[in-house]
Amino acid sequence: MPATFAAEPFSPLSAAMRLTGLLLLAVAAALAFVFAAAAAAVIGLVVAGAALTLRLAPKRVPVRAEVLEARQTPAGWVVEAGARRKPS
Repeated sequence: MPATFAAEPFSPLSAAMRLTGLLLLAVAAALAFVFAAAAAAVIGLVVAGAALTLRLAPKRVPVRAEVLEARQTPAGWVVEAGARRKPS
């Protein structure tokens, strides 16, 4: 006949072991919660610091793009820098 929970006789030692296991599980769950909350707080501070840094960073000055003009010659391609396109 298989032994089940209901078939076991009650003993104070088994009750104490169950209570100890339940307490250990509760302590482990509380520690996991504390570490998860601390990690979330640290990540939140990192993200907030990055957002503040990006907000306070000086704006970039737009760089004027240089127009390159290329043409094919009998000797090959020639690329000239600084050539301006004619406004159309």
